[in-house]
Parts: sequence; structure tokens; C-alpha cells
Amino acid sequence: MFAFSTDPLLAETRAAVEALRLAMLKGWRNIVLEALNVFFVANLCISRKPLSWSAGAEAEAEAVASISCSGHGRAFLDGLIENGKPVCECNACYGGPDCSQLLPNCVADADSGDPLFLEPFWMKNSSRSTVVIPGWHRMSYDYSDNSYISQELEKNIRKLHAITKNAVTDGRYIVFGAGSTQLLNAAVYALSMNMSSPAKVVAEKPFYPVYKEQTEFFKAKQFEFHGDASLLRNSTSKTTENVIEFVASPNNPDGNLKKAVLEGPSVKTIHDYAYYWPHYTAIPAPANEDVMIFTMSKLTGHAGSRFG
Repeated sequence: MFAFSTDPLLAETRAAVEALRLAMLKGWRNIVLEALNVFFVANLCISRKPLSWSAGAEAEAEAVASISCSGHGRAFLDGLIENGKPVCECNACYGGPDCSQLLPNCVADADSGDPLFLEPFWMKNSSRSTVVIPGWHRMSYDYSDNSYISQELEKNIRKLHAITKNAVTDGRYIVFGAGSTQLLNAAVYALSMNMSSPAKVVAEKPFYPVYKEQTEFFKAKQFEFHGDASLLRNSTSKTTENVIEFVASPNNPDGNLKKAVLEGPSVKTIHDYAYYWPHYTAIPAPANEDVMIFTMSKLTGHAGSRFG
């Protein structure tokens, strides 16, 4: 199974368990919020003592957050700097020092869905979702148990899927990637390694264009993109050809819940469940497939963090 990931968690999660229990009672919005509090260790270890090393970071963050960008942009600590101060980074079609100027002849690009629509939710819950990470946090290659994955993170990912009831995680491996995009091709590569002939990579139209673009970009002897999966449905050779089918559900771009078009002993399926969360669609049943891919960009809107 492929699932989203983030930075390692602390081991003391008694409060986190209670937070997730409350999340289950409060509905999907607080499910997301409380689960992220677990993932980022927010509010688990807040000390009543005066701030020491984090005081400067707190002051800097507050100062940048107070910069007004007219509701059409945002200033960031790691963003553009002019005269020693962060400046507003404006949303599309806006400009000026405070992003208040509507740019003439601006064309709105509706080709890709940017998750900025979730920003107001995080602004409303800023105190409960803020993260402070020290510079010395987890500098080693591995954990104290010589593993390369946080056991607490994996445990809470499984718990999140159990609460939202969108995926079966029992008996599955969890693999992290730099966003689900990386994992899409990683899955193609892994599934095609031991095939007797090059795999035909397909997806039923309309499909997410990255399936085609990335497969062609990383084209190798083991696989190549062959277009619409429906064209192979009635093929006389479909039982002998090696095929890898992408299935997005809900589908991007039409939003329909979909199932695989092809089946058979030579067919492998990669299920892209980026949007299979209760704030996008009804969840008729937990997904229970061999290869399932999820992404934090659609769960929480943090697309720039690149966790899949």
C-alpha cells in the first residue's frame, strides 16, 4: 500500500490517541485537524515553562503572518525578501506590494486544481495547527530501532484510514514518497520488473494526464504507455499481454467513482485514491486493493510539502 507521509513523530502519543478518538466524533474536518496534530506533534508537548529556543521562531512567524496581502496572497518566512523583509507573494491575477491590484487581461487557469481553497480552514485553526521544528530534529539517517520509517507515523496513518473508513490497511506495507506523483511511476516500475514482456500502461479516458506524461518521460524497456484502457477490453490478446492499468477513484478529471476496466492474470492495477476522502466524495466502502496510492495534498491541501 502507498500512503501519505510527513516528518517523524514522538513516541509519547497517549494524548494523540485521545485526540483521534475525539476526531472520530467530531466529523471529517476535525478528523483531518486532529490527525495532523498527531503527525506534526502539535500541541502534544507544549510546556508551561517560558519559551527558550522557540521564542525567536515564534516572533518571526507572528511578524510574517501579520503582513497584509489584501486577502489575495501571502508572505512566507522562506519566501521572497526585499530590503530585509518578506514580501507578499500574490495569487494569480493579482499584483502590487500588497496584492490589491487586479491585473487586466488575466486568464484564469482552470487546468489544475490548487488546494489553496483549504487555506481558510487552516487560518481559522491556526493555533491548533502550527508546527515548530527545532533545527536539530531527526538529523540521523535512521531511527533508534535502525529503521527508516517512523513506527508512530505508520501507526497513525493506519488509524486515520480506519477512522475515515476509506482504506483497509491491515496486512499492507506502507511506503512513503515525495508526493504521490513519485509513487505512481515507482509502482509502474516495481510491477513491471518481473514481467516476461514490456508492460502496456493504460488508463480509461478521461484520465489524469500525468499518467501518460510521466510514463513516457521515464520510458524504459519494461513498460510503455498505450493509451485508453477501453481499447484493450475486447482485445483477443489481453489475456497474454502484460498490462498495468491506472484507476483513479474518484476520477480526475470527471470525479466519478471508477473500477478497473481490465482483469486477468497478466493485468496489474494501480489504484489512485488521491480524492478518496469524505470531504470530496461519499465513501461506499473501504478501498481494499493490492496497490493503493494516497496523497497529503488532497487530504489537507499541503501540496507543496510533497508527501505521498
